[in-house]
Amino acid sequence: MANNANIRMIVKQTADGSTDSSELFTKGEFREHGGSFFIDYDESEATGYDGSHVQLRIGQQDGTLTMTRTGKAFSALVFENGKRHFCHYGTEYGDCMIGISTNEMRNAMTGEGGEIYVRYTIDVNSGLMLTNEITINVRPHDDNV
Repeated sequence: MANNANIRMIVKQTADGSTDSSELFTKGEFREHGGSFFIDYDESEATGYDGSHVQLRIGQQDGTLTMTRTGKAFSALVFENGKRHFCHYGTEYGDCMIGISTNEMRNAMTGEGGEIYVRYTIDVNSGLMLTNEITINVRPHDDNV
């Protein structure tokens, strides 16, 4: 995988009135193909998914963000403003189906990188589990600098 981009992710999780925040910096690949932007990166021990690979597809025409994780555990999550999607979520302990309801998504990606923000809730069996916010910032990386 070519590491042509610096990726910064800020994740906020709220459950039972308590909020936890984390920040991740990594290198990965950013490209545009067929009307979508793709962000690829490898997970690390810091995320608990060491040995896994993540691909984010930001659909410019359909307004979706799809996150696919492969490796130790397979997940395929779909985010779309104002909609709920049933998604496959895998962990090292087993797989389950979860509901992803996207409350807000702002996409400021261009061919030069940019930022995408998503606020969503996760439910299992229609019971609210978490409210999450993810901000992903991508900037081109130049190895010669």
